[in-house]
Amino acid sequence: MAELKTRVGGSGRAALVTLSLAVTAGCVWTFRHPDTRELPRTGMPDSGTVVQTPVKAHLADGSTVIFRGARITSRAVTSLGEPAPLYPLLVDTVAERRRSVPLDSVVGLELFEDRVLAGRTMGVSLAATAAGGLGTVVLLKALFGSCPTLYADTGAAAVLQAEGFSYAIAPRLEHRDIDPLAVRPDAGGTIRLELRNEALETHYINHVELLAVTPPAGARLVPDQQGRLVAALAPRPLGAAVDRAGRDVRAVLARADGVLFQSDSGVVARAHGGDLDDWIDLEADGLPPGDSVAVVLRLRNSLLNTVLLYQVMLGGPSAAVWLSEGLADQATALGLASWYFSRMGLRATVSGAAARARLGDVGPIAFRDVAIVLPRPAPDARVVRVRLAFVADNWRIDRAEIAGTFERPAARHVPLAAVVAPVGMGSVVADTAARRALAAADQRYLETRPGQRMTLEFRDPAGTAATRYLVGWQGWYREWLRGEWLAAPRRE
Repeated sequence: MAELKTRVGGSGRAALVTLSLAVTAGCVWTFRHPDTRELPRTGMPDSGTVVQTPVKAHLADGSTVIFRGARITSRAVTSLGEPAPLYPLLVDTVAERRRSVPLDSVVGLELFEDRVLAGRTMGVSLAATAAGGLGTVVLLKALFGSCPTLYADTGAAAVLQAEGFSYAIAPRLEHRDIDPLAVRPDAGGTIRLELRNEALETHYINHVELLAVTPPAGARLVPDQQGRLVAALAPRPLGAAVDRAGRDVRAVLARADGVLFQSDSGVVARAHGGDLDDWIDLEADGLPPGDSVAVVLRLRNSLLNTVLLYQVMLGGPSAAVWLSEGLADQATALGLASWYFSRMGLRATVSGAAARARLGDVGPIAFRDVAIVLPRPAPDARVVRVRLAFVADNWRIDRAEIAGTFERPAARHVPLAAVVAPVGMGSVVADTAARRALAAADQRYLETRPGQRMTLEFRDPAGTAATRYLVGWQGWYREWLRGEWLAAPRRE
């Protein structure tokens, strides 16, 4: 298999990208676009790619040109009909009209279904228009993008808490996440979280709330693979932990210390379309009586999924049509979801038990604390062996424990009380439209652009020192096609 040459840094390097191509090999026909192995490196054909749905071209000066359909070549984006309106940064009136824009002036292309662009479903608010702009993109974290991120001010600095609905790259893939938070109310009972868009994406956020729980003392409070809350009591260190390469990885998984498990380089190098998996076999002994266990993990994804998305699926001429028209088709979107579900994520089985469980991917930016609940091979079994299987190099695992006893605690729902948006010169304003858009999971969405940030306020006067909080949030995001991807797809 040809290796994709890229400047991706960090672990995995070229092997990670080669593996991403192996993962892709079985899915290109499902997506109904040309096999990515056939894409030329030199760029688009002279005739370009025709997109019949609306296209927003975000330019380097912060302005936006909205085409009702466009021909995209390696040199320009050109209207299929009348000249397209140009909107300057943070201005909602037309400044001029353009028949075309040079591709080298385009930061990103945002592609739409007609019903999304034309519909009045998005939350219109100051937060969606103020204190943003493409001039900030040089500060964004990413050669690769991410989904929405949440930060909390701990008194010393803003600390990353969570990233939401990773890989929900189309409306039909919208989903809800639950993430544990390390936050406490201030003296007035208010919890503040900063919501950021740190990538070249448009985020459509449907709902945000806090879940307040008072777990038993010493329990680890986490969501399980189905989003249900688990209070794991006295999780035990692992009696054994051996990966596919035969390495004893107990010390790596023993504590949350930033020393991460990642797949052995030999396992990654040998991965191919017929055998992509790595695994870790975990064992716990001396468990208390019970019929189930909770495997408690702290983990995040590697950049494998991100490379698959950015370098392979979106790295060529067919990407524009696939994003604007392919994912709008229900069968295509469901086909993508089915393929992704069958191959990616983390699959858990118990030796001697027929039941299986799957944990979906959580994203490459923020660590998430989660549990996978599984039956024991027999009631009150004292020894349980669990295999965690996954596509090689797709996970970074900081800690793994097994709890033989856990509870299902009840949660109080703490609604969003206010959204505070910056409006320039150090001023802020309470944005009631944004708050209404995020108040419930409905047809109203808060739309955010690259570089935008705002503060979400929750008030919980009933909270105590023992109260723990999780965020429940729901939405999807639209990835921008980078101009340089379309000018010179990074494949050979």
